[in-house]
Amino acid sequence: MSNNVLLSKSIEIIIVLYLMRISYGCATYIRKQFQKKKYSYGIIMNLALLIFININIFRHINLLIVNWNNASIVDVYNNTLESFSFFAMLTLPCIVILSIYSIITNIILIKKEGKSYKNLLGIVLGVFAIFGLFGHQTIYMITSSLLAGNKLMVVKKLIDIMINVTMSYFYTLIISTLYCNIKAAKHIPELNKDYVIILGCLIRKDGTLTPLLKARADKAIEFAKMQKERTGKSITFVPSGGKGNDEIIAEGVAIKNYLVESGIDESCILVEDGSTSTLENLKYSNALITKENIDAKICFSTTNYHVFRSGVIANDCGIDCEGMGSKTKWYFYTNALIREFIANIVHEAKKHITLISIMNASAVFFVFIGYYFKLIKF
Repeated sequence: MSNNVLLSKSIEIIIVLYLMRISYGCATYIRKQFQKKKYSYGIIMNLALLIFININIFRHINLLIVNWNNASIVDVYNNTLESFSFFAMLTLPCIVILSIYSIITNIILIKKEGKSYKNLLGIVLGVFAIFGLFGHQTIYMITSSLLAGNKLMVVKKLIDIMINVTMSYFYTLIISTLYCNIKAAKHIPELNKDYVIILGCLIRKDGTLTPLLKARADKAIEFAKMQKERTGKSITFVPSGGKGNDEIIAEGVAIKNYLVESGIDESCILVEDGSTSTLENLKYSNALITKENIDAKICFSTTNYHVFRSGVIANDCGIDCEGMGSKTKWYFYTNALIREFIANIVHEAKKHITLISIMNASAVFFVFIGYYFKLIKF
């Protein structure tokens, strides 16, 4: 075995070990957060990074085995460089399918629920993703043909890698957002709670609950009955929500009325009727609860797609609580998930920009080194 092959294998192994160390750090962070039952956008970001890194670990190991006897420094370099784009190419079919599904479900949503800018999010994102993907591939093929053998190929190589890095990052964020939202929605809080906050939303013009809000209240009632049957411990309901300009009564009062109609004793209901957002729902409800019991164990009930973000808001406010999710219509879920994804991007914008910048700066460095030492294969 030549020294060149031995050196290249050693470098490849070092790369794999380095990636495994980062992967372990991400996995440890995620495990600790889930053990603490904490909601955090940090989980989504670390899970996205974990997916990206592990895919490339398997790729490097596979290439190491395949090229065991004839690997060169040039091969190792190009394998590492291509890892920046590998995930984007690997997930391309899935993203196309998800984009088409998003468009279809949003068309159904508009037909069922009416037109609004919120109901167009899935269509806009789906069309943008499809045209972005195929537009990028078309430009790639055309420019590759036109610039073949030209020194500008290195610039094109760099631009392609940076686009793929950014796309890969957002692809993994979509996957991890979906996973975290599903996991949060299916979570059942521990059966030791003193209070359950029911997060309000728009009510009907006659003051009754919409199906969406009724499902949240029913989920809280279901949990209270389960806890009572299994542990004997009763729970206090905290219906939360103020009165909007187009609402006849406060949402918290409307939820209370429904709870009473469902057989819940008024002595087990603590109404919060001044909030105008999820943040205020949780803060104002928590303030009422802590006046009665500063050490109270709390959970909240909301719609399935809203559990994770509500948990993040509660965590940011220092409120220790678990969430549960009620079901919503299947065609509504995709659009709602897109809103949660956008909320994540906005909430952690600086961190996302920093990570993307670091990854792209690494790509620039690799391309520069490869060009300088003539290692790049075009």
